Amino acid sequence: MISIESVSNFRDVSIGSKMKKNLLFRCAKLSTLNEQDIRVLENLNLFAIIDFRDPKEVKMAPDNLSPKLLEKYINLPISASTLSRMVSQKQISGDNNKSYEEVMEESYRMYINNHKKVWAKFFEILLRSNNRPIIFHCSAGKDRTGIASFMIQSIFNNHIDKIFENYLISNDLLTIKAATAEQKTNSSKQDTQVTKNMLSTLGKVQTSYLNAAIDEIEKKYSSLENYFISQLGLKHNDIQKIKQIFGN
Repeated sequence: MISIESVSNFRDVSIGSKMKKNLLFRCAKLSTLNEQDIRVLENLNLFAIIDFRDPKEVKMAPDNLSPKLLEKYINLPISASTLSRMVSQKQISGDNNKSYEEVMEESYRMYINNHKKVWAKFFEILLRSNNRPIIFHCSAGKDRTGIASFMIQSIFNNHIDKIFENYLISNDLLTIKAATAEQKTNSSKQDTQVTKNMLSTLGKVQTSYLNAAIDEIEKKYSSLENYFISQLGLKHNDIQKIKQIFGN
């Protein structure tokens, strides 16, 4: 088992008996990566390090990569401006955790609907990996990274309860402070209106968030497989190839 102590929420994506270990890894930002763990990652012969953060997030806390690892780095930015939308929602509903949870659920729907080109590129990278390991991450490794993990784990027909159980592990591996350390709105004026309730909501995952994405897929695209094929341009053979590469 690969252990990276200097990065939050680092873990193997594989669950169940159908997925290979030590090929797909998920985590929070790699800005905290230390020299010892850099050597561990260099020895993995990685195919890619995929960063789902937007340019503003990357600038605030760039991944601490050696030249060798930097060659593997790919930025596939996803943004839902979640904190900015929470600030706007506060003007309507007050400092209300329930309304902030609804903002989070809407972000998950946006991840599905607004970033199809990113997901298409993500799967293209997986298909080209040639059995070499891949790391993917966002800021805290729980939301955008959680969607990516859900998609992959679903391809292997893992039971949804097991997928949710794995998704919720982020709550055990992350503190709210670590999960929200670089979270800023789009303006300094909005930043002064950020509250503890916003950050506590933003710093955790819950089943309703991932369910929002799942329900959106079923409502708009009928199934995840149809989403892959009709929206991302994957072919049935591509899905089978992913099973071959990352499956037992």
